[in-house]
Amino acid sequence: MKERMVFVVMAVVSVAVSGAYGDVWYIPGWNRTTERDGLAYTSCTNVFKDAQCRFWQWDGDHSWSKSAKIADESAKRLADEIAATNAAFRSELVIVGHSLGGRIIARTLADLSRRGVTIAQGVMLAPAIPMADTDLGEMGRGCERPALVIVNPQDVVLKYGFDIANGGKDGSAFGMNGSPTALPNVVEYSVPKTITGETKIDTLWGKSETVKRVCNHLAVFYFTELARILDGSPSPAAQVRIPQGKVNLEWKVIDGGVWWNVLDTCGGWKLERNVVTRHCRIVSPDRKRVAWGSEKEMRRSFEKIRHHHERKGEPSH
Repeated sequence: MKERMVFVVMAVVSVAVSGAYGDVWYIPGWNRTTERDGLAYTSCTNVFKDAQCRFWQWDGDHSWSKSAKIADESAKRLADEIAATNAAFRSELVIVGHSLGGRIIARTLADLSRRGVTIAQGVMLAPAIPMADTDLGEMGRGCERPALVIVNPQDVVLKYGFDIANGGKDGSAFGMNGSPTALPNVVEYSVPKTITGETKIDTLWGKSETVKRVCNHLAVFYFTELARILDGSPSPAAQVRIPQGKVNLEWKVIDGGVWWNVLDTCGGWKLERNVVTRHCRIVSPDRKRVAWGSEKEMRRSFEKIRHHHERKGEPSH
């Protein structure tokens, strides 16, 4: 599996630096579905300067639950529209979506794969879809190049708002920590913790780093990292991705080991199991509980940490 993932990453870089992009359709996120002149779409056109960009509008400026339902319905409409085009057009088509727009892309690609139809590539920025959703396992077969997913473990909207709105059903947001297991023809990237400071915003609120950190779900931050990825130089200091089990609020743990058994360690991280309840938790090197849930869930999540350290060339133990 490691060899497969390395090959996929190399394939993405080689395609990206070639600049082989025809049409790029941008699908906006929640409450941004009419902002043709907004920061998100402007960022998209800046990243894909040599492509023919299109703003793909959908009706998502409602309550979260209603917009999520409309997003799922819109994915079918997008798949129908793409399937109606000719193969030559689809071979150069890239669809990019943020938040609920990323959810639309995941479902669209899965729909296309079931029809035996492919496009050039799908790009999902902070996709607001449960990490256990079945469409995620099929979406990679809906595009020729590997589908790209950019996540942020510290995205405040996905970390708290999505978990609360979704009630913990099917796990946390895919756009926060990615998938617990490798997905076919899909490559995940993570933004660095410093992404807000590295993104220049000309508006007045964009001058405040504090405000930017609170608003770190905005598409512009993900486009900053996407530009680096397409240039073949993703951030070397990207955050560790830890797929969540139950809704988690990070806090310092002070237990001295009486109630917890250590099941595994890696680079200062620990996988622990409670001796009474048998649930597991992952503890960071600075002694914060960053995820908790069943042993099966947490063991899969802990493998992400191990793979992250292996890619960086750091010792696992």
